[in-house]
Amino acid sequence: MDLVILQPVADARAAKRAYRYEAAVLAAALRERGHSVSLAVVTPADEADLAAAMAEVRPDLVLIYIEALAADVAARAAGAVASALGAPLIPFGPHARLCPDRCLSLPGAEAVAVGPADFTIPAYIEARGSSVDSLRTPGFWVKCETGVMQNPPPPPPDDLAAAPMPARDLYPSEQMLDSAGFAPVTVARGGEAPTAGRPAPERPQRPTGAAWPLRHRPVDACIKEMRRVAEVQLDLGGWRIGNSRWASLPGWLSAFADRYHKEIGLPIRTTLHAPDVKDQAARLLAHAGCEEVAVPVGSASNLIRNEVLGMDVPAGAVVKAFSALRRAGVRTVARVQVGAPYETAVTLDETTALLGRLEADRVEAVLHYPAPGSRAERIARENGWLVPDPAAAHLAGEAAVVPPSLSADAIAAACEFLPYVVNRPRIVPLLRLARRVKIGRRGTAYDLIVKPFLAPPVRRKVPV
Repeated sequence: MDLVILQPVADARAAKRAYRYEAAVLAAALRERGHSVSLAVVTPADEADLAAAMAEVRPDLVLIYIEALAADVAARAAGAVASALGAPLIPFGPHARLCPDRCLSLPGAEAVAVGPADFTIPAYIEARGSSVDSLRTPGFWVKCETGVMQNPPPPPPDDLAAAPMPARDLYPSEQMLDSAGFAPVTVARGGEAPTAGRPAPERPQRPTGAAWPLRHRPVDACIKEMRRVAEVQLDLGGWRIGNSRWASLPGWLSAFADRYHKEIGLPIRTTLHAPDVKDQAARLLAHAGCEEVAVPVGSASNLIRNEVLGMDVPAGAVVKAFSALRRAGVRTVARVQVGAPYETAVTLDETTALLGRLEADRVEAVLHYPAPGSRAERIARENGWLVPDPAAAHLAGEAAVVPPSLSADAIAAACEFLPYVVNRPRIVPLLRLARRVKIGRRGTAYDLIVKPFLAPPVRRKVPV
């Protein structure tokens, strides 16, 4: 069967780093079953030509990977595919898991994968081509004569020993590396933030498969994949390891760290769940060659961090994680979100104070984006805090949520200056002044003169 995976991206910037593990590992699983798979990364600029391209390729089935920020692009892409050919459409990905009802209403959609794509979609395709009732495929919402069949998720695998390597050849080599030359790799699945992005309480429980226990790939398989990529990616500078829970099992981490140190030796950068970062894990990461760990902080407000963002992380665990990494000599990054529902000037000050206690080497502040279908979106929408087009606002660097005690401009300014407030407080008054000085109709002095030459602030080390 000829299959096409469409991967809509929000803009040209996202297309530069288009690699997604779920799409690549799904392609690998389908190839193992004898299917022909191709990939098309679709930007808003490509929409006009998509129908013609699909009419020329004429696949038997179209699979569309959807992320929250690219949901509008995906809807238009689905319309273009439906107008060009009669092939059915199957949405999958993070947005499909949060909003299966919306994805099932896309033009041409016959079913939505709400479980891990590589464990659900191959089974559904085989069921469609046989006498098996595909309506009951685990991990799927399927249209039927009586409405929608909402099937439970598939059981988690006992292990990932049989999981194929992701089909990285679908992507150009330049889409595989970030600006520092690091390539992404996934060594574990499941176990991440069981409450993150949870739907509104009044909605029916959805079979998203998010409650999977943590499963690690065999260490040998991880090392083998890294070696294979290094053979073709000659400018590889290191590895960015995904899944924030991958370092939570000391036994697996110890075996991985030892082999990685001896056989790979490139720097590692990763993001980790704060409660998992204890002294032993920090030491093993340092032994492996991990040079930087980002720890999601979210907000100092317990309400925002745990109830809105769904992180389920005590503030004390965050403080202990940074302390453990500092003792192990690993560089740290504190990641915060600014402008979530219930954000106020007080919560911003509390977050600034917490960041000061953490003594992170770097602070990354991003404007909060409430993913459609998440608890954050429901809260913002019910209270009238959501801007008319949240995705467009977020992509433009503007606030998607505007709580009553803050203006959109105040939220954007707080996000922009928070790293400097923590690590370079003396220059903040000058930055704020430059942001108020207009230069004709072209913009502010900050945007035109200061920001292009402003380096991200790094915490200055105090001599011992």
